[in-house]
Amino acid sequence: MLLRSGVSMKSSGTGTVGKALAVATYGLLSITAVAGEAESKGGLKITSDDGNFSASLGGRIHFDTYLFDTDIEDPVSTTEFRRARITLKGSIYDWKYVLEQDFAAGDTHAGFRDVFIAHKFLDGEIRIGQFKPFRSMAEMTSSNEITMLERPFSSATGLYDGYQFQQGIGWTGVLDCFTLGMMAFNLRDAAQSRNEGVGAAGRLAWAPINTDEAVFHLGTSISFENANRNSGDLYAEADYAGRRGPSQLMALTPGDLGEDASYAGFEIAGSYGPLYLQAEYAIGEFEADYYLTEIDFEDEFGAPPPFYCDPMFGCYIDDQSVHTWYVQGSWMITGEHKTYSKKRGAFNSAKPSGDGLWGGAWELTARYDTMENRDIHSLEANSAQIGLNYYANRNVRVMMNMIFGDDEFTGDGTNQFGIRVQMGW
Repeated sequence: MLLRSGVSMKSSGTGTVGKALAVATYGLLSITAVAGEAESKGGLKITSDDGNFSASLGGRIHFDTYLFDTDIEDPVSTTEFRRARITLKGSIYDWKYVLEQDFAAGDTHAGFRDVFIAHKFLDGEIRIGQFKPFRSMAEMTSSNEITMLERPFSSATGLYDGYQFQQGIGWTGVLDCFTLGMMAFNLRDAAQSRNEGVGAAGRLAWAPINTDEAVFHLGTSISFENANRNSGDLYAEADYAGRRGPSQLMALTPGDLGEDASYAGFEIAGSYGPLYLQAEYAIGEFEADYYLTEIDFEDEFGAPPPFYCDPMFGCYIDDQSVHTWYVQGSWMITGEHKTYSKKRGAFNSAKPSGDGLWGGAWELTARYDTMENRDIHSLEANSAQIGLNYYANRNVRVMMNMIFGDDEFTGDGTNQFGIRVQMGW
């Protein structure tokens, strides 16, 4: 399909990045009108006649509804756009680029997600810019593919809270049945202030069995963060009753003390026919050497300190060890099989065969998730979830989750019923 000239473009109230994406897309379309070819199968892709320039346009819309059964905490039941992304990616000669903006997070730097330049190297690629550090199978799973509404605690939803997309340089590639990723990064994303904090992460995944019927996966990851000048705090947090619900602070290393946090994670997962199971265990060690008043401790952690506090200096916070693990699984009622992405070392969501009820696919899901600070008594939060997913087609999915929250530190037992309607292309 050849594109003709005459494409019109209007802009009213859009953000700077939105305008830039519109201008870039319009320019590509205009160039293509003179020389080039566009493909529309499964999305829009534009390639110049000489093959040296290409661009594809994708995106995702995730619209959520949250209904709470409140307890001690009283969160607001509401709706929101969880994600509203436009992704422009392609190549210029033998260099690759990705520019992704999430308008649900902000219309300038706050909305940047994957924004990087890449080049092939060995059996993978070197990336320079902003992207996810390579740690946690749950974190490497695309938001379009995750089993439940949110990722478990052993991800940037919990243990690495606030540090999902980082600026730096890294390499990722596939060697036979191994997937490897490494990154060195600054402790900032595009929206945060400039700082001198640094970090590094690496992940190795092994899939010795990967067939059309069965998959078996093992993996491990390590990560290190050193907060330094102007760095934000390093902390772990458990959103035990789902997004927009109450959360429990699990550990805190202030960013202005120049101290470290280190992590190690272990993964096991597999699928056989319509059945799928995944589990991770991760440990975070948070350096700390500071005092909080009893009032400040209760403000930060949500409950009075469960240990003695000095009347003069306050509550002493020493190094903290945080352990988190989860088990999740699903059953494709309509018989589909979850495939495995060697590139990411993580599972894809199932693709409906079209033989199910209403022409789509149905999936029953469940997860148990827990996080505990081993150095502060009773500082633990848990989440049990059950869910039902309906895949209308390869691009549209409806998700329903019932989340039973349990904060053992404060005694709160808020629950949530969440619904998502999503489209990705």
